[in-house]
This record gives sequence, structure tokens and C-alpha cells, in this order.
Amino acid sequence: MNWEEKSINLGGDIIICGKGIPEKPKAIVVIVHGFAEHMGRYRETIEFLQQKGYGVYAFDHLGHGKSGKIKGHIDDFFQLVDSVYKVVEGAKKEYPQLPIFVFGHSMGGLVSAAFGIKYPNIINGQILSAPALGVESKFIERLMLKVMRCFFPKKYLPNKVGGKISKDQVVVEKYLNDQLVLKEATLNFYYEVFIKGVDYVKVNRKKYRYPLLLLHGRDDKIIDYRLSEEFFKGCNSEDKEIKIYDGLYHELLNEPEKAEVLEDIYIWLEKRI
Repeated sequence: MNWEEKSINLGGDIIICGKGIPEKPKAIVVIVHGFAEHMGRYRETIEFLQQKGYGVYAFDHLGHGKSGKIKGHIDDFFQLVDSVYKVVEGAKKEYPQLPIFVFGHSMGGLVSAAFGIKYPNIINGQILSAPALGVESKFIERLMLKVMRCFFPKKYLPNKVGGKISKDQVVVEKYLNDQLVLKEATLNFYYEVFIKGVDYVKVNRKKYRYPLLLLHGRDDKIIDYRLSEEFFKGCNSEDKEIKIYDGLYHELLNEPEKAEVLEDIYIWLEKRI
């Protein structure tokens, strides 16, 4: 895989960004990974896109992979959103003549949606894969998290999603044994992303207008596919498509049917360059 990495300063903290550009790229795709994971888990997707003539940028979120000073912690949700902006702006400066698309999975889909709301009219479209647009929680649980993170912002809670990411048990085992995958995150992280971030996108979804391909597995055990349907109906994109895959779990690109998902992404991109 053609790939190089560099450090990017984000307000005094560092994120690690990589890029792989084939000869005569048709467009650039920025990959925004999900909670607890890192850009290295997208190697197959990156290689697929490069083979199809697309340049790829990817990065590790703050507190993830090789980025940030404190693992599993952020101070503010918009640090994640602004990281996407920083990477996109870098790609635009290096390849000003090329269309730029953002692919975001799970938490990365939530962050990408928030980026689309906060930063309109600077890219050519987005692909959201099983975006984390909500989590099951009762009012009392939300209140407790909000209160507790004020007193113990850096207290860690375990990452419990690993066994639910894919039907493929090989994928699950690799995830659980991956040293760069977070095993825990702080109270402040959970609050900022899964309450503050989710609420921001829900309240402001009518401001979202980018061309959109929204993908979700009907059998997702982590994020309900109906939340994607709600966002799809509520956003104001004129060019938007949604596909719900029967039988697929959360990580669409790590399911046995991933070839179909990749082909759907490729066809959508080809029509918009």
C-alpha cells in the first residue's frame, strides 16, 4: 500500500495523519474512523480506493491510535470535528483541482455529520457508514453521566462494543487483540461525543446539505439503523441516497458482504466526480 504519515498540530495537541495517492488521482477520500479504533483498520478500504484511482487521507482521532497525549480522552467534541476540517484543508491545499469526499464510520460518521453542519460548501460530498447518531440511554443515565463527568472527567469506563462489531469472529478477535484499539475511555469522552455530539447533530440536521450516501446494517447491534433513516429524512441534502443492508452488523466494511458495500461506495463516487 502506498502510504506516508505525518503529524498535524491541533491547538497544541498532535494528530497523526496518513495519505496514499495513486498516479493521476480522480478525487480524494478522507476517512474518519469510529470510536476506539484507528486508521490502520481501514487498510483494505484504502487499497480498494487507491486501485480505483482515488487518493486517500486518514488520521487517528485525538486520544486514539497514535494521536493525542491522553488515550481515550478529549476535552470537547468539536476537537474531533475540527480535526476533520484540518485534514480536509490540508488535502485541498495539496490537491486544489480534485473533488474531496469524506467517509465517516460510526462515531466518525457522527463527527463527519457535525463537520458537514459546521463547515458547509467546502467538500463535494459525504459517505456515512452506520453513523453513531444516538445510543440507548435513559434520562437518569444521561443525567448521571453529565454530573459525574464534572467531578471525575478522566475516570475511565470500559469499551464494551467489541463483540458486536461484525458477524465475522476473526474480525472480532483481531479487534479485541489490537493494541491500538482503546479498551476504555473517560467519562468526559463519552459525554462529549455520545450526548453533546449526538444532540448537536440532531438539533442542527436541517442545516446539513452535502451530497450524501448513508449506509447502515439492519442487524446492527450497536447503533439502530432507524436513527440513520431519521437523519436521512431530516437533513436538507438535495442529492441523497440511503441503503440499509439486510443481515449486516455494525462494521459494514468488515462483514463477509463487504465487497458489495465497497462497490456501492465506488459507484456513488464515480457518479459525482
